[in-house]
Formats: sequence, structure tokens, C-alpha cells
Amino acid sequence: MGVNTTFAGVDRRARLVGKSLTISALVLLLSVLYLLLIGMLTPRFAAIGTPIGHMLATVLIAILVVPLRNRLGIAVNRLLRHEWQSSQDLLREFGLALSRTIDPVGLHGILTVELARRLRLQSATIWMLEPPNDHTFVTLGPAHNPPSAALLADGTTVRQLATTPYLMIADLPSADLAPFLARQVRLLIPLRVGNRLIGMYGCGAPQSGNLYSERTIDLLLRLAPAAASALENARAYSTIARLNQELRTLDQLKDEFIQSVGHELRTPLTSLSLAVQLLARQPDMPPPLAQVTRTSVAQLQALVDRVLEFDLQLAPPAKSKHISIAPVELAPLLAEIVSWYAPIAAAKGVRFRMQVPIGLAAFGHADSLRRALHEVIDNAVRYGESGTVTLAAALNDGLAVISIADEGPGIPRDERERVFESFYRGSGTRALSATPGAGLGLSIARRDIEALDGRIWLKHSDSSGSIICVALRAAPVQRAPELPAQERVVEA
Repeated sequence: MGVNTTFAGVDRRARLVGKSLTISALVLLLSVLYLLLIGMLTPRFAAIGTPIGHMLATVLIAILVVPLRNRLGIAVNRLLRHEWQSSQDLLREFGLALSRTIDPVGLHGILTVELARRLRLQSATIWMLEPPNDHTFVTLGPAHNPPSAALLADGTTVRQLATTPYLMIADLPSADLAPFLARQVRLLIPLRVGNRLIGMYGCGAPQSGNLYSERTIDLLLRLAPAAASALENARAYSTIARLNQELRTLDQLKDEFIQSVGHELRTPLTSLSLAVQLLARQPDMPPPLAQVTRTSVAQLQALVDRVLEFDLQLAPPAKSKHISIAPVELAPLLAEIVSWYAPIAAAKGVRFRMQVPIGLAAFGHADSLRRALHEVIDNAVRYGESGTVTLAAALNDGLAVISIADEGPGIPRDERERVFESFYRGSGTRALSATPGAGLGLSIARRDIEALDGRIWLKHSDSSGSIICVALRAAPVQRAPELPAQERVVEA
């Protein structure tokens, strides 16, 4: 928008200059035309002896004066375009600006600052029905609104605005005047989307006097639909900003809750772990019972750590923090995890079978890969009442592919795409009421594997069990992996 541009219909200086130039040009042009016509017509009627030439020239000039004045007015307007604009120009310019604005602060600047200056208004204010309840009108702008600026959505003013194109403040009941007088508003333009009132535009007094020109009111009424659409976008923008702020607040509360619960849980778990270590040293405590107790406490500690780590991993973790990548041999790692779960699996009637080539390795981070495989194997043992959990690995096209197959209840077809979502537990797992869980394990595994530039997916699932695969870039080792036919089968 031009800094020096004004609206000629309300700019006294521009109006006077335009009229003066138009009249001067019109007088000059008519005088020249009159002289030319006299020069052409007088010789023709000189023999008659009456001033017929002067009479005809006068009639022709009278016929041409109105169209010439209009044409000259347009020409003068074009010459003064750097000083002022026509109504159509102003509507086009502000309509384009409003269509590109969704920020409430930007909308405030266009309507209450720039438009007021163009229309030579002393001030302007825009009120918006505040979402989500739409019970109160608030002023739009960067500053906080004073209490006197708030209006109730069910007041007399609103009911009048619902049925009228505009409203003069002088026509309002005295009880409703205070908020408008506080803003020096004298004219209200309703802003409606369809039949729904969403805001109002308040105009201060004209700088040139006490009365609004018809051109000013007409332009405001024609601009009102575009302003209403922009205000509706600003309302949506405000709603989204409010929801984002609420989400940030909830996220902060969630972080504080998880950290607090994690701290409170770690303290008794540490004491319990020490007590278990002391009990395990007693000669009368059976070794299997001591092993199960130690494993259970360790799993509780791992669960607390898992929740805290999940909270930290809500943002993509691997790209944001450094992880040292190194070759990790898979057979010892999987054997370690199997020994961890062996007591629990034996208690449930589940056995392990390993088919992992000796020497096969993958590029990764040992702790991250261990944690991810823990989650997948925990999921397999958790939902398998009996049967076999098979851990297999193979070299395939430069990738080390690990598969974990169980004989659990399987996952329904319509839920398979969601098994790696956070906090999701399918209908089949919810039916297992004796199987606790929060739906975090596979989501954590996916984050850890993807952090290592790997991939994890559900390869197969039906009523006979499921197969989850993990693929990582294979790493060279000093000794060549054994072929699948030579793999050792280890049962735990």
C-alpha cells in the first residue's frame, strides 16, 4: 500500500485540488471549443444577419459540458493517482491485502491503522467474537484490551447489528455507549459470514467534520465481506494458537509428571534391588527364586527407564544427539537377551530357539540395539502363553536382517499398521486382561532402530503367531559368518 495514498472522496485537500483542476481544464477546453465553433459557423450564417452561429455554438457547448467534465475528472484523477485513489482502486487494494492476512496483529494494522488513515478517520477499532465460546467481543490488536472494551455477545448492540447494514452510536441506548466512547467510536459496521455475526468495525469521527460522506459508508459496506472473511481466518488462527499453547502446557505437565513419577519409583526400586541382592546371598534361598527375583526387579527398573527414555525420544532422537556407531556382533547380543528372559519364559512355558550365524554383525549402537531388541522380544514373550520364540538372523544384500517369530495370538489385519504407534494396544492384546502393558515397547523399538538408520516392520501375523523383522547395515568382521545350513540351534 502506498504511504502517501488517500481516498479522494474523504480527503478535502485532494477533493478541492481535483475539482479546481477539473473546472479549470473544463473552462479552458470549452472556451477553445466555443471559439472554434464560432469561427466555423459564423461565416455560414452571416447573410441572415442574426447570431445563429453563436446560438448553435452555445447549444453544442451545453450538450458537451457534462461528458467533458466527466472525462476531464477521470483524466485529472489519473494525474493525481500518486495523491489519492478512487473507491474501486481502494477496494481492490484492501481486498487483496485482507485475502493474504490471517494474523490478528496484521489484520489490526490493515483495518484500524491503514484503512483509517486512508479514509481520514480519527481512529478505528475492530472487535472479534472470541473463540471458542463466542460469548464475548474483544478488541483485536497487539496490546491487551482494557476491561471497558469487552462487549457481551447477547447485548442490545449485537441484536441491532444483526439486522442493519450499519449503526450510528448515537442511536444506541445510553447503557451500551461506554465501550464505544472509550474507543471514540461513532459508526459501527457489522462483520458477518453469511448470517453469522463474528465481529464489528468501529469508526472514529472523520477528520474533516462530524458527518461521514456517503462514499465512505458505501466503501466500508462493500469492504465488510472481505474484512469478515479475514476476521474469520484470524479467529481460526487465534484458535490454533490457543490450542498450540494448551498443547505446550500439557506437554510440560506431562514431562514434569513423568520425571516426578520416575524419581519416586526409582527410590524404592533401588532399595528393593539392594534387599534382593542381600537375600540372594542367603544360603537357604533357592538359586532359581533368587534369579527370578533379580530379573523382576531389573525389569521394573528397565520399565521406569523405558518410560523416561520414551519421553525424551518424542522428538526424533538419533539426529539430535550424537550416537557412536560401531560393529555389533549379533549372536552374543541375542544370547545375552535370551539369558535375561529365560526364567520368565520358562515360567510361562515358552522356549527360545536361536538361528544366528556366528560372526554376523551390524553397524549400530550396542545399548540402543539391545534396548530395541529387548522390547521386541519382551513383546513376543509377553503375549505367548506357550510355544517357541525363534530368533534368526541372516545377511541379505548388504543388510543384517534379524527376525523374531512368536506363536502368540497374532494381530488383526486392520490393526497391523498401528502396532508401532505409541500407546496403541490392539483389540487382541486388550482382550488379554492378565497381560499388562502401556503400548510403548514397539514404538520405542522403532525409534531406536530408525535412530540407527535401520528399519523395523511386521513381516507376518496371523492366529499362529507374528514375525517382526529388523534390518541394519551389515558390518564386516574378522571372521566370515557361518552359512545358514551350518548355524547352531540353541534352545533356552
